[in-house]
Amino acid sequence: MKLTPTCIACTLARRAAEIETLKIDNSKKLGLYRDLLEAVSLYIGPDIEVVVLESVVFRRFKTLLGGKNIYDNIIESKLPTALTRAREIRGMLNNKGLEEKLRLSMYAAALASGYTPLEVNEKILDEPPGPADLALIGSSIKVGKDDTEKVIGFLKDLSSKGGKVIYLFGSIFELPYDTIVVEILSEELGLSVAGVVRSSRYRDYVVANDLEVHGTANYLDEVIDLGNDALTVTKEEHPHIYDQLNEADLVLIKGVEQTIYFHNNPLSAPYVYMFMAPCIIVSKALNIPIRSLNIYAGNMDQSQDRTSSSMPKGCQPGFFHSSVDMDPILL
Repeated sequence: MKLTPTCIACTLARRAAEIETLKIDNSKKLGLYRDLLEAVSLYIGPDIEVVVLESVVFRRFKTLLGGKNIYDNIIESKLPTALTRAREIRGMLNNKGLEEKLRLSMYAAALASGYTPLEVNEKILDEPPGPADLALIGSSIKVGKDDTEKVIGFLKDLSSKGGKVIYLFGSIFELPYDTIVVEILSEELGLSVAGVVRSSRYRDYVVANDLEVHGTANYLDEVIDLGNDALTVTKEEHPHIYDQLNEADLVLIKGVEQTIYFHNNPLSAPYVYMFMAPCIIVSKALNIPIRSLNIYAGNMDQSQDRTSSSMPKGCQPGFFHSSVDMDPILL
């Protein structure tokens, strides 16, 4: 999605919220904010992607802080709640059939993208979701685009033929829920799953080490490392990884920021966006209700067979590829 004034305001509001977490005096906070305003002014234009502005300004913020990421302490204090709530959902799924597991796990993963620990515009949930939140879907939690049934049918068909799924991880607060989805894809559908992460942390987004720490790597055949702290895969910064996405049998894309990038730079491969819609700009662009939960699928009706290039499940366990060095590296 290209920049709008509202998108610029959201980026600055998030940086302001991040600055307010710092234990420094107000004059230094204002100095940081002034420097970030100057950085933003250099990247305002009709052809600039929202994710490009957000990435550039956050990187500038980290530089001004001497490389420190303010989310490190936030993750340490807030992540345990997400881990606990996801365990509760996992327990709830134990006695469900495969289709119901897929449906509820995708809902949970999308719902989790509505939580952020900072008080910012895109915050929809006050806490990471649990079983009680799943029960509210369709009532107090609005549903926008719901292609769940189409996705389940596609996955079952893909499972019968064998195929490769690439999962673009977002925030670490979503990771406990994403892991449930990945486990079902790998263990119950027998699909080969690759995960896309960063080598260093963008905001609170997932890095390669998180997959090992939280057990997600147990269900992945491949980890694709962006080689930097990028928000997502972009055609300009990671062209070969973007090509890999287009060669996959299915690409699962997490969170609204990654969704809006790929909405503007569409894949030829079948894809699913799992996200909540935090603002009117996203609502209008995707024709969905504001603050709604969405399972948004595309390219699933195309006739071309992508399974021939799929990596057989388990063929490269424990390896990851970096966008910097494409040789396989043992984790």
